[in-house]
Amino acid sequence: MERGRSAFRRVQRTSALAGLGQELVDLFVADMDQSLREMGVGDLSVGRKVKRMASAFYGRLDAYSDGLDRGGGLAAAAERNLYGTLEAAPGQPERATAYIRAVEAALAAEEDARLAAGGVSFPDAPPC
Repeated sequence: MERGRSAFRRVQRTSALAGLGQELVDLFVADMDQSLREMGVGDLSVGRKVKRMASAFYGRLDAYSDGLDRGGGLAAAAERNLYGTLEAAPGQPERATAYIRAVEAALAAEEDARLAAGGVSFPDAPPC
């Protein structure tokens, strides 16, 4: 999911990729809808649950964007969103933060045309 947020941030920053950003959102919502239905969620509840999940996505996008763009709070946002009520292993939030920054840097270096064609390369995740 962290990769998805970074990819969404990357296409938002480039007007030539604006349509791709909408396609990412559409795929995200369709996937959530399908997944909920496969889990047996009733038709009347799916829309409400998708809306709640999309709201959580955008909330996390805002939290990570603040941490990345303004330099503060990224580790706290990563710990809160990745671990929730669990206690993270020592150094794990910092490794997650470093990975988020590595994904951001990798996507920033990608050419617009390559992204538009679906060519995305993500760095390897650090070991847990």
